[in-house]
Amino acid sequence: MAEDRFLTRPLSVVLDFARFGAALLVAVGHAVQLGIYRGPFPFGLRMQHYCVIVFFVLSGLVISTSVLGGRSSLPRYFVARVSRILPVAIPALLFAVLAAYVLAGPMRVYIDNSPDDPLEVATRLLPPMAFVSAWPGMPAPVWNPPYWSLCYEVWFYAIFALAMFLRGWARVATVTVACITAGGAILLLMPVWLMGVALTHAPMARRLPLATAPVVMAACLGLALALFEVDRAVLNPLLKAWWPGQTQWSQWAFADFAMGLIMVMALVSLRPMAERFAGPVMRLKDLAGLLAGFSFTLYLFHWPLLQLARSHGLVAGRSPVAFVALLGLVVAACALISLLTERQSPRLRRWMEARMFAPAMGRETMGRERGTEA
Repeated sequence: MAEDRFLTRPLSVVLDFARFGAALLVAVGHAVQLGIYRGPFPFGLRMQHYCVIVFFVLSGLVISTSVLGGRSSLPRYFVARVSRILPVAIPALLFAVLAAYVLAGPMRVYIDNSPDDPLEVATRLLPPMAFVSAWPGMPAPVWNPPYWSLCYEVWFYAIFALAMFLRGWARVATVTVACITAGGAILLLMPVWLMGVALTHAPMARRLPLATAPVVMAACLGLALALFEVDRAVLNPLLKAWWPGQTQWSQWAFADFAMGLIMVMALVSLRPMAERFAGPVMRLKDLAGLLAGFSFTLYLFHWPLLQLARSHGLVAGRSPVAFVALLGLVVAACALISLLTERQSPRLRRWMEARMFAPAMGRETMGRERGTEA
């Protein structure tokens, strides 16, 4: 029953706001990283990275919930994921290249390692498009660095689907091959994604008393702030001493595990509070859906948009007001772009379902009709 699931309708609305908020904070952090804003900022690179960990936990929770009812199948899962990802991922990559080499002039995209040779450009672009950028030696998606998390997440989707929908030796063989193909760096962060999956299968996560929830939430905030003090000095060196291979984008994995656990605790405490205030929360459903409806676009398009702003002299300096105004322009641009990207996902999904499932349904209908006639 719906009430037995961890992800209730009020909590889903709250998490829509969380998705947009995390995407916005990533954009804020990258604007600081690119020097668009030079005023006071306490978190640095780690804030936007930990927001990605929030995305991973939420993704595991949502994906697991979507297949929990048993009505899904591997083909339908494939259609749902492809129709969600491709309308945003491919345009985001192409726009990043366009912004870097046509609109931004001599401005380099990421630090100072952007190549001028078209063949090298292609070799750096194709691996991220194939979602294999975490392999040792593979070039990072320099044209759009936030794309790294999507490379990881696609592998999480694939491995999870093979484990969920296949049985017996087919499951063992395909999951093994997928894990080897994904590479150690991606697998290093998969436990964070699986923390969200675990929430759908843990009855204790649905039993936190309402009176305790605010205390747990406050503890989560305190632990998150404390993590900023120990990750670089303690957890990151520990990972480097323990992990034998290249970590790629998983270099903060131990700190990411900690942030994942903090996020799980926060979700457990959010659930009873969302249920308690279900009425006011549900009245914000449309606003939450509107904001979450372009959060994916905001996440994948903000970097090239910020690069364009910087290359044309649109910077905020030390002015918070100018910074907020500039971020507002980026968010508004992403909302408009989403009409051509994210908002097209349902159309692509219907088209794929019609091509993949309609013929089979037609054959089933004809079979039933013939059986009735007989």
